[in-house]
Amino acid sequence: MKCIFCKDDATASKSVEHIVPESMGNKNNILPKGVVCDTCNNYFSLKIEKKVLEMKYFQNLRFRNGIESKKNRIPRGIALIPKTRYEAEVIISENKPFEVILDAASFELIQKGEIKHLILPFDIEYPKNDKVFSRFLAKIGVEMIALRILMQNRNDQNLLATEPDLDPVRNYARFNSKNENWVYSSRKIYEEDENFFLENGKSVDMVFECDFLATQEGELYFVIAIKGIEFALNMAGSSIEGYENWLRENDHISPLYSKGRHFGYKLTPNFLKK
Repeated sequence: MKCIFCKDDATASKSVEHIVPESMGNKNNILPKGVVCDTCNNYFSLKIEKKVLEMKYFQNLRFRNGIESKKNRIPRGIALIPKTRYEAEVIISENKPFEVILDAASFELIQKGEIKHLILPFDIEYPKNDKVFSRFLAKIGVEMIALRILMQNRNDQNLLATEPDLDPVRNYARFNSKNENWVYSSRKIYEEDENFFLENGKSVDMVFECDFLATQEGELYFVIAIKGIEFALNMAGSSIEGYENWLRENDHISPLYSKGRHFGYKLTPNFLKK
């Protein structure tokens, strides 16, 4: 079987591929061994996913939502210390109180009683024009296509790996030899703490959800929402004009929820129930 990115033989590969990193809450969307070769798997893990997870926005997002890493650890958060404006690291450990790592000046003022509270920032801006994040979206998009196709027939893997229409996006995600930076759409579509409901009425948490939008112009967009922030990438190149046109024509509703699609999940967000 050929790797869906580099097209080399991946038959002997030993690693499964988490389409969205485990450290972003993904436990279910996984490609089996041999779909993405070990070399590409390691590349994405170190050169793309690690850099995204280390972005201040995602570190803080995972911290305040308690999203654990694959080693079951919550990343360190950030707290601003009044007066000194020092950015202190905050550590959460199971069955232990919060730990705050202070500088000497802040510690002294706290001891004197001149500082009595911390500020946990929630306004760190999500990535809007970031090359690594753009390639991250491209990687997830290719793998989501693979998941859907190979769930129907694993024998289609070689056809998928050699499909010329996917070459631009797979090469952008894996190699980016032209040093491109594909634009993507980003916007807030619901609150970070939005409740989602199962058919039985039980409320559950939603970390991410994703799907594809095919426009009448023949474009295919990959769309993913991570804790209420929606990102959309054109699977054919650096253009989101078609996506912006689609939004205007559809009252700016996310493709996640147009025509009750709900991205394939039997979950309803609270803003739709209202």
